[in-house]
Amino acid sequence: MPNTDIFLGSGASLTFVPETDIYVPISVINTQNVITVATAFSDDYRLVKDLYVGCVIEYYDNGTFTSSHRITANTATTITFSPAISSSITVNTSQDYFHIRGYGAPVPGPGDGSTSIHTAQVLSIKFNSDTKANYDNDSISFGQVPSSDGATSTAYVIGLTNDGSYGGATANLTVDISDADITTAEEVIDVIVAEVAKTGSIHFSASRSGDSLVLTNTFGGTVSQSLSVSDSTNMTKTTTTAGASVTTAATARLLADEWLGILESATFPTTEVEMKQVNLSLGGSRNFTYQYKGIETASGANLGIVANHAAWLYYFLGKCTTISATSATESLAAGDEFTAQTSGATYFDAGAHVETGPIFYRSVGTVICPPILKGSDALANMDKLTVPGESSGNMTNGITYTFAEQDTDNLPSFAIEQVFSKLPSSNTYRTETASADESLNFVKIARGNRVNTLTLSANENEEIKMTLDLNSRAVHSLEQTESYDARRGVTDETTFFNYGSQPTFLEPFFFSRGYFKIFGQQFLKINSLTLTMNNNLQDRRFIGVGNTSIKEGIPAQRTYELQFTGHVTDDKLYTELLSRTGDNTASGEYIELQFEKANGENFNLKFTDYQTSAVNFPIPDDKGPVVVEATVMPRTLQSCTAVSHWILQG
Repeated sequence: MPNTDIFLGSGASLTFVPETDIYVPISVINTQNVITVATAFSDDYRLVKDLYVGCVIEYYDNGTFTSSHRITANTATTITFSPAISSSITVNTSQDYFHIRGYGAPVPGPGDGSTSIHTAQVLSIKFNSDTKANYDNDSISFGQVPSSDGATSTAYVIGLTNDGSYGGATANLTVDISDADITTAEEVIDVIVAEVAKTGSIHFSASRSGDSLVLTNTFGGTVSQSLSVSDSTNMTKTTTTAGASVTTAATARLLADEWLGILESATFPTTEVEMKQVNLSLGGSRNFTYQYKGIETASGANLGIVANHAAWLYYFLGKCTTISATSATESLAAGDEFTAQTSGATYFDAGAHVETGPIFYRSVGTVICPPILKGSDALANMDKLTVPGESSGNMTNGITYTFAEQDTDNLPSFAIEQVFSKLPSSNTYRTETASADESLNFVKIARGNRVNTLTLSANENEEIKMTLDLNSRAVHSLEQTESYDARRGVTDETTFFNYGSQPTFLEPFFFSRGYFKIFGQQFLKINSLTLTMNNNLQDRRFIGVGNTSIKEGIPAQRTYELQFTGHVTDDKLYTELLSRTGDNTASGEYIELQFEKANGENFNLKFTDYQTSAVNFPIPDDKGPVVVEATVMPRTLQSCTAVSHWILQG
């Protein structure tokens, strides 16, 4: 029975979910476009149904990138994509693998509980000849799963006779095709279908698709008997769907127990569905004749953040080129991208990390999230991070990041999970699957959030603030039958990843501990400063996605604008406004902006190729100090570094 209590803000949460490339090993591939994930993956993770639709998935043939595809559907353990892999390629499930690209792909967390998912075998046998005599004494041998899902398969043989006396391999079912009216392959198949339909004690069904016989097992499960035909000239066999039994978590979870930071305000993206109303050129009423729904758009996401770390700059700029961190060598088991040696450890590739993520790998228990990206990050190069701490008010083992401008369309993204919960006493954040409507935990997942505009504000006597306007790819709603734990089932937010074990980690940067330099001079009398950075993301939709809610934010012209106010000490800014000598490019004249905390955390931005575009000197009515209002337009980011406690996954 549905819970009729009202959802309250006390049960509302917004949490951060990293999006990075995800390594996917496989156990089965069907029709070159449907993969079943390998046991090593499904034992740890359960994919949220259709959450990854629209994502790009890459196929690697024995470690060599071969082709890119678009995900059109996914279940807990399977992924369907388009177009199919070329039929000329034989996919080797023991050595080939896939990468789901990070844009719009939230990192899964270890699921809860255990369940088995059984897939029924589907076989196709094409009949190549219309001459029924060519099938005399031919046989089709295959396996069926009797009684129930997951049962041990047994062999079954269908034999054909054209003279009323079958002389082929021992058959469970003999089909007589000697009728003179049978003159085509399709009619031969129809006779087989009819005989199967009236035969008892079998656990498969038969149907015809054109000139092919389709055999579908009634129950799902692994089939140990291979499909074989005695006459490969007149019959062509294909396993359309391999029977399989996969064990995975009963309840899906994302890596959603991660802190967004100190939020002053937050707007979850609004979902808008275009309504189409048309008359169809039909009279009889002044009302519309027909209406339907068009594309679905997620828009308006915004985060107002009091900055206690600078990792948000990475999401605007686009890549992390270097990291410097304290580590301890800890060898991960060869060939195992999923298992940490230490529970709760964090790992990174000391050789060369992926600039757009994964950067750091987090383990939940001993499950690495996401799995180590095979082919990009080497297991032999993985080091265990010594997590930043504090001693006598100073940060120890801080992480130094270098961020840089991304000039391709591969901007990093992240997901935001929103949950309205009635906070039940057990399984507090688990969705309800027994009722027709969700009445305990209403969950939405905004994925593929790219930073369109980042505004950094430093005002007199205030904290440093960052405002992020986001471009969201889609908002995903869970199916009613989906068992899912919001916040990864974690009820204590102080244990969230990156929440900060030390009080100074939680403290924000302040205006008073800032540094601003321009035209080769340090400006000491600045009252306020606003840096606006814009990626000018453009919404695009592409053919082949198969979903009206999926869009992409494609970056266009990147711009920077710096506005500041300060007390006037000379006419330098006015002189620069009138100057026509071109950009300020000398290394000694970089715009430099830096803020730091007392514990040693800091971030530094340097810009070059800039000119002054506006200067205003209003006369104060109160006879007080003259204040200048200036706008400077840099074209290029020279460098961006951050020293932080924040562990950036990508």
